[in-house]
Amino acid sequence: MKAHHVLGFAAALLIATTLSAQDRGQFNEHDRQVTNDWYRQHQKHAPRGLRTQDRLSADEESRLQPGRPLPKDLRARTHPVPRDLERQLPTPPRNHKYLAIGGHVALVNSRTHEVRDVIHVHEQDGHDQRHH
Repeated sequence: MKAHHVLGFAAALLIATTLSAQDRGQFNEHDRQVTNDWYRQHQKHAPRGLRTQDRLSADEESRLQPGRPLPKDLRARTHPVPRDLERQLPTPPRNHKYLAIGGHVALVNSRTHEVRDVIHVHEQDGHDQRHH
């Protein structure tokens, strides 16, 4: 393979692995790490939507799923993600926003209310819970 083909392939691979949330429509490991680090730093004074008392029940948790619309009863429990956390995350895709809900940070379509991806910030059973 010629050198320019190898370089082209390497550049394409780098671009594909560093796409923003705008292009991906979902969180990557870096986004999850940033969010969990932010939560650990703010856990004692967590904002609405991320407080211990805001956690979802098991039934509500089962209805917060990527690829599905956010149910109306859960929409009423959403809050904007704190600005300092939002600034650390990639710009969301057009017509999408980051929301805090029941101990999660969700990427949600503003028009259709479809949940694109979810980060669970409260630790359960000693490990990070993820919805994929």
